[in-house]
Amino acid sequence: MTLDIEKLQKRIAQCINGNCPSAEKCVRQIVRKQCSRSLEQIRIVNPDAITMTGGKCQFYKGSEGVAFGKGFNGYFDTLTVPQERTARAVLHAYFHNRTQFSRYRSGTLLLSPKRLEEVNALLAHHMLPPLVLDDMVVDIE
Repeated sequence: MTLDIEKLQKRIAQCINGNCPSAEKCVRQIVRKQCSRSLEQIRIVNPDAITMTGGKCQFYKGSEGVAFGKGFNGYFDTLTVPQERTARAVLHAYFHNRTQFSRYRSGTLLLSPKRLEEVNALLAHHMLPPLVLDDMVVDIE
């Protein structure tokens, strides 16, 4: 997977710890080393807050990608009318409002693996099939 440095340097806090043993694999370090000099301000991890426990940093963010769910517009087409009503009510409640629900449904917001697992468990609790996603996107969590 290729990292989109331009996108990441605005999205994640960077690390300036020069003695990190995981620097070659940590996205925070990789982005810092390749950061555009045109940015006047960047977010960094507080160097005083970094503690190495068992050789691991609590701020380590691996450069391997994670699969996110993108949209589930087709999901409702697979349900009966009573199931669709129940699913909509359950998902509206889970996402807290219709606007958030619509953003996740359309794929504007991505479903993290953890959130997808929670949604599918909630749907299963209501005896509904798991979400049928429109697409999967690999990104840094």
